[in-house]
Amino acid sequence: MPSYIVFDVKTRKVIITCTVTGLVMFAIGIGIGYASRKGSSNTDSPTASVAEAIRATCSGPAAQTPSGKLYFDRFVQRHNEKYACVKTKEECWNLGLPRNYIAYHLNGKTITIDGKLDDDAWKEVPWSETFVDMRSSVYPKPYLDTKFKIRWDDERMYIGVYIQENNLWATLTTHDAAISTENGVEFLMDVDGSLFNFKQMQINVLGTMMDQLFYKSPYDSPDVQVWFQDWQPDVRKAVNTDGTVNTPGDEDKYWSIEVSLSFAKLAERSQRAQPNPVENEAWFIQFGRSEQNLTVEKGQYKIVPGSESQWWSWQQCDTINLLLQDRWGLVQFKKNLSDKKFRFDRWHIYKALFVMRDAMKKFQSVNGKYTNKIEELDVPPYLLSGTCVEVPEITFTFKNNAIAFNYVTNPITGFVVTVKSKLISHKPAHIRSDRYVTFQ
Repeated sequence: MPSYIVFDVKTRKVIITCTVTGLVMFAIGIGIGYASRKGSSNTDSPTASVAEAIRATCSGPAAQTPSGKLYFDRFVQRHNEKYACVKTKEECWNLGLPRNYIAYHLNGKTITIDGKLDDDAWKEVPWSETFVDMRSSVYPKPYLDTKFKIRWDDERMYIGVYIQENNLWATLTTHDAAISTENGVEFLMDVDGSLFNFKQMQINVLGTMMDQLFYKSPYDSPDVQVWFQDWQPDVRKAVNTDGTVNTPGDEDKYWSIEVSLSFAKLAERSQRAQPNPVENEAWFIQFGRSEQNLTVEKGQYKIVPGSESQWWSWQQCDTINLLLQDRWGLVQFKKNLSDKKFRFDRWHIYKALFVMRDAMKKFQSVNGKYTNKIEELDVPPYLLSGTCVEVPEITFTFKNNAIAFNYVTNPITGFVVTVKSKLISHKPAHIRSDRYVTFQ
């Protein structure tokens, strides 16, 4: 027989009141959460309301363990911006903006390339932020500081890097040796915004340098060699040390480098109309550092067997991989030292392209095919709002550029995403499945 529960009038009123109150509070909570979800600017910390909401929901024992806490911190960091809602055009400019630095023209001053960074030209400009764990800023802060400065004139780019170090050590002395297998710093730069033909340079405390050109990221063409090590920059460089190299037992403090690069050489194989930057031009640039765990054997430094290398970078990469150009920082070139405002007017277009490409790759890896329906992709809701950009368009590329009447005879070889800005008058930007970007 069925069972029934009977409440008197007073009890029913209490239940109804509590239910209505609960629903109202729930709605208010959603409203507050929605209002607080804005695009982030130049910061590494996630929005507090989102973080607290996640922690309140996931407050089990796992969140109290070191791995659990780290997981939630990374989860918040990854998803806070990814699912942000953009309500005004002003929010588009800084949505998910990576770390950025303003490089000022020398304006007649000079830099002596001796590695010391003591010229007046260096003193009048700020340092970059110190490096973070390459995987994410939520990991413990690196135990050694690394930071840089950049200046430029009409012919050359000047980079100065400070590298705190307790054990000055290096063994590689041959040009183009694999510096990252020991202790070293590196910088990578895309000089024309295409994300093709980017340059990579590494240097160690002995002044040994590796330099090469990448046609594109090797992770987009895993079976093809995409780097060109015969490319050589017109480089002037010097290293300065506070301590003695390869001498265990003494007190080492840091090493610093000064590097001068020719814009003409950096522009090789690029789409640049002129070698040197123009006012307010922005480049995608990344800095990284490899640090080995050392021990001393028979009076010499040795890498601890089986130990893991430390990998630090200026802009976090969300993984140990410096060759992902969409995870680099931005450097803007200016002449007026009093102009402190960073503003890259194409950032919202690149951001949309990067997000779309990653979503397409994720969809393809799960489903074995691409899709031209944006609603099937894991993309931020703002891409469909028409606030920053028009709704991105997706088209397929086919074998031999054939028209696809069926996918068997004319298989899909890739995709093209087209993004049109709602904020500026630039022509559409395209990104292909191999990360190529162009403004038409």
